[in-house]
Amino acid sequence: MKSHIRFIARKSLYTAVMVAFVLASCTHDKMEDRIDGESLIFGAENIEGDEEYYSKAAVITGHIANRDVYPNTTEISITVPFYDRVDTRQTSLIYDDEFGFSILPYSPRTVSMAPFADHIVVCPGDSIHVELDFADLGNVSFSGTGADNNVKMNEFHMKYYLSHYWPSQNKYNDAESFKDGLTEQLESHLSRLEAFIHEKHPSKELEALCRKEIEADYYSNLIQGLLFFKRDGENVSDLFRVKDAAGLFSPDCMPGNLFYLSSNIIYWLLHDMDPEEASLMMADHAGLMRYLKKVTKNRMLQQMLVTHLYSQMLEANDTESFEKNFKEFNETVTYPLLKLSTRDRYVHKKAYKQNPRTLSDAILHADRPREGQKTSVKENMGLKLLRDIIAENEDKVIYITIAATWCPGSRYEVPFQQGLAEDYRNKPLRVVNLYLDNSSAGTNPFATDIETYHLTDEQRLGLDPILHTGRGIPFYILIDKDGVIVDFGEHLRPSIPETREIIDKHIENSNIEYVK
Repeated sequence: MKSHIRFIARKSLYTAVMVAFVLASCTHDKMEDRIDGESLIFGAENIEGDEEYYSKAAVITGHIANRDVYPNTTEISITVPFYDRVDTRQTSLIYDDEFGFSILPYSPRTVSMAPFADHIVVCPGDSIHVELDFADLGNVSFSGTGADNNVKMNEFHMKYYLSHYWPSQNKYNDAESFKDGLTEQLESHLSRLEAFIHEKHPSKELEALCRKEIEADYYSNLIQGLLFFKRDGENVSDLFRVKDAAGLFSPDCMPGNLFYLSSNIIYWLLHDMDPEEASLMMADHAGLMRYLKKVTKNRMLQQMLVTHLYSQMLEANDTESFEKNFKEFNETVTYPLLKLSTRDRYVHKKAYKQNPRTLSDAILHADRPREGQKTSVKENMGLKLLRDIIAENEDKVIYITIAATWCPGSRYEVPFQQGLAEDYRNKPLRVVNLYLDNSSAGTNPFATDIETYHLTDEQRLGLDPILHTGRGIPFYILIDKDGVIVDFGEHLRPSIPETREIIDKHIENSNIEYVK
């Protein structure tokens, strides 16, 4: 096995450039972020912990044995968990059977290198080396910092914790019996954890982390199942309390699924309200903030619930609301992992809104060889389709819906999409559907007058990792008259009045009157 030292000594040009770029782009000076004369100050005085520690990058390098088994695999991806649908994903091209990443974890946490190692424990300043074997995908070894913890963590998930197995609510007639069945399975998972502890002797820290992962999965499944029964009219309020799960939230080491659990807790709180009360609460940011800070005394959970709200603003590219309410966020959220991860996302979104062409070019040409790149990259058929649509609609704003005929959310939006297409018929706007259904190409069973493409599997898989369309549909892409992707996400639904305002803003920049 190649050692980490040997890998670094080789000074792979790609890895060196990549690490330097990531570190340069993420380094902060007095945690003050200035963009076009504006500034949001994430003051160190409002962040808990040792700045020298949490500001350190972690480097993950890797080597692949028997790569010829999957010769078309040209890249490895790593996911840094955050809130539902706002994970951070990095991709490293494979050079000479090697790859590398540099991340800012901000605290001890887990990251994922699926499908090879779904749970890698990483801390600020770590240097971790991963050995993969394409002839035996379950054969993963670690060296460097925290090697023993990661070897045992991988063993725990490969051989002991059957995380995919939790009973479905569909097997039960009522919420209470569902909870009983889920609790029985929890006890089974904890029993296997005890076997793991007895046989592998993990550190106390790893033992606590594994237990936290299991219980977080339990509560997420419980909440999702109870909400299922609630929609059928059952009273489920007494079957889960926020305080039941609050003990899992602590800053010592963060498993990725705690972010998912905190998102589920917010859904639970809102669904436990009267629908009208929940609607008013969602429209009142200050009121919702006060409410979330009162639902638990656990400071970590409290801050995670608040951070979730702000992450959703940024997911919708709404940097204006983030800036308007920043003072309250800055005063409330003090844990580095939450505050600085949110800061990074804000900086990224702000930069995108101020200059969307840079990211747009990176998206649309992600399959083009980079300068100095020796290996060829296979053309991404999903991106090719986008480029073709742009080329065919020069000097027009393009509004693209990624949907599916079997998706209720997609079907709900169809009348609003048709209304939009009709109202803008004499404007320089092209409305396009990209359907995940890969049959009946060129037809749309709901809106036959809208240009429709049915994506092949190759096209769909090409778009998923770049635009994160796999996080949920319907998904929308807005392209301006210059062929630049200026916005994308779930928040551009045609049923939302603000969507037309955004479209109008870009149409006003064109003098072309288009008649269909």
